[in-house]
Amino acid sequence: MSLYSKQDPRVYKLDTLTGYTSEEKNLILEFLKIEKYYRYALKTMNAIIENLDDYCENTFLHNPIHHIESRIKSPENIIEKMHRRGYEINMETLKKQIYDVSGMRVICHYINDIYQIISLLSKQKDIKVRLTKDYIISPKPTGYRSVHIVFDVSVYFGVEPIIVPVEIQFRTIAMDMWASLEHELRYKSNNDFTETDKKNLKQYSDDLYQVDLNMQKIYIKKTTGDIDDD
Repeated sequence: MSLYSKQDPRVYKLDTLTGYTSEEKNLILEFLKIEKYYRYALKTMNAIIENLDDYCENTFLHNPIHHIESRIKSPENIIEKMHRRGYEINMETLKKQIYDVSGMRVICHYINDIYQIISLLSKQKDIKVRLTKDYIISPKPTGYRSVHIVFDVSVYFGVEPIIVPVEIQFRTIAMDMWASLEHELRYKSNNDFTETDKKNLKQYSDDLYQVDLNMQKIYIKKTTGDIDDD
C-alpha cells in the first residue's frame, strides 16, 4: 500500500506504516523531515537546465532539450533499493549511498546536445559533479545508453547552503524510447526473457544509435547549409 495520500501526493498517510520493521519506520519518519530539501534541489536543478536551454536557443538558435522529467523517490522505493543493495536501513546510509532520491531525465534531440548541456552544467557555480557514468561511450551489455551524472546542488533554507545530490539521466529521444520499452518488456515478461529476446533488443539499440548518428549528421549539414533537399 502506498504511503502517499490520493488527495495530495505530497502528503503521507503515516497511519499506514504497518508491515514495516522498526528500522524501516524510523527511516521513513526521518526522511519525511528532510524530503523538502530533495524537492527544492530538484526545482533548483530544473530551473538551471531550463535556463540553459533558453540560453542555447538565444545563442545558437537551437533548443537542445526535447523535454524534462523529474520525480522524488518514494520511501517505499528507497527502502526497496537499500534492501536490494544490501545496505543498512538508516538515514546515514541513505545520505551516503542513495544519490537518486531526487531524479531527473533530460531528453535531448541529438547526441551532441547531451554533451553540450553537460558542459554548460559543469560551469555552474552552485552545482558540482559528484559522479559520472557514460553509457553512451560505453553502453551496458543490454544495449542501454545514457549518461548518468550525480550533481551536488546547493540549496538554501537559511544562511548556510545544504548540499543535496540530484541524479540526472541524459538521453536522446531514441535512447529514451528504447529504455522505456525495454523496461516495459522485461517487466511484462515474468522472468521469461529469452536469450533471443536479449540479443534482439541489443541489436535494436545498436540500430537506433546509428539512426541517432545519421539524424545528427543531417542536422549538422542542414544548419551549415551543406545538404540538398532532394
